[in-house]
Amino acid sequence: MENDSGNYDIIGDIHGKTSKLEPLLLALGYSKSDSGYYTHPTRKVIFLGDFIDGGNEHLGVINIVKSMVENNAAYAILANHEFNAISFHTLHPATGLPLREHSDKNIGQHESFIIDYQYHRKEMIEVIDWFKTLPLFIDLPEIRAIHACWSDYEIDKIRHYLDKNNAINPELFEEFLVKANTENTPEFDAIEVLLKGLEVPLPEGQSYSDNKGNERHSTRVKWWLSNGETYRDYALVPSNTIVPDTPIRKELIKHYFYDKREKPVFIGHYWLTGKPELQAKNVACLDYSAGKDGEQISYRWNTGDKELKIENYFSVS
Repeated sequence: MENDSGNYDIIGDIHGKTSKLEPLLLALGYSKSDSGYYTHPTRKVIFLGDFIDGGNEHLGVINIVKSMVENNAAYAILANHEFNAISFHTLHPATGLPLREHSDKNIGQHESFIIDYQYHRKEMIEVIDWFKTLPLFIDLPEIRAIHACWSDYEIDKIRHYLDKNNAINPELFEEFLVKANTENTPEFDAIEVLLKGLEVPLPEGQSYSDNKGNERHSTRVKWWLSNGETYRDYALVPSNTIVPDTPIRKELIKHYFYDKREKPVFIGHYWLTGKPELQAKNVACLDYSAGKDGEQISYRWNTGDKELKIENYFSVS
C-alpha cells in the first residue's frame, strides 16, 4: 500500500446515500481533481464497506468510492452487503440457482440497488465484478480496518484463499464463494463473523425480543469486551432490550477477544445511534445509521497517533 502519508479518514457505512457522503468529503478537505475523483493532498480515505442497499443514490456512491480507490485516493473493504450482492447475482455452478436465494426478504433488502441500476445493466455487472476485488480487511502498520469483527481465529481459516492485498484470489473466487454460501463450512463461518459480527446462542429455553418484536434465541456480542460475565454484559443490542442476565459460556467467545494491546481497529456494520463513542481503547465503530436517519461518521487518524481519541470522530450535521 504505497504512497501513504499515514493520515487517514475512515468512513463508515454509506448505504446508497451520496447526499451524506459528498458533504462529509468536502468538510474533510477533499476536492475533485481534474479527472473527477475526490482527493486530498496529504490524506487518504478508508471506506469500511456497505456502500449499497438503503438509499436511492447508488450510482453516485459507487462512482465516488470506486474512482477514489482506482486513483489511489482511498482504500475500500468488502462488507456483508457487497458480499450478499455478489452472491445474489451469481449462480451456483452445479444447480444453476442463485447462491443467495431470491426470497422476498433478500429481494427487499437489495431492491434499492436493483432499482438504481435497472437501466444500467452493464454498469451493474461491472460493479459486482469490482466488489470481488475488494479486500476483506486492511492491516496497516498503525491501524486495521474490517467491516464487523476482527478475528485472527476466523481469518486464519481462510487465509489460504487471500492474495497479497487480502482480497480473495481470483483463481479461487468461485470455489470460495460457493463454500462461503454453504452453512457449516469454515468459509461460511468466517464470513459470518468477519462481515456480520460474532453471534452466540443463548442458553436453551432463553430468549429476548428485539426492537422489531421478533423473538431471538441468539445475540451478537461485544467481541472487544474482556471483563464481562453475563449474556447481558456481552449482548450488542439497543439499550432498552432486555437480554437474560445469565453467566455466559466463555468457550463461545474465547477465540474472539480483541486484546487491548492490539493495534486500533475500525469497524462499521452495527447501526449505532446517538453520540459516537469508542467501543474500547482500541476499537472504534463508525456506523451510526447513515443508511437511515443518522449522520455519516468518520474518524481522522494521523500518522504517529498512539491511541484512539473521542475528539477525532468527525461528522457533518
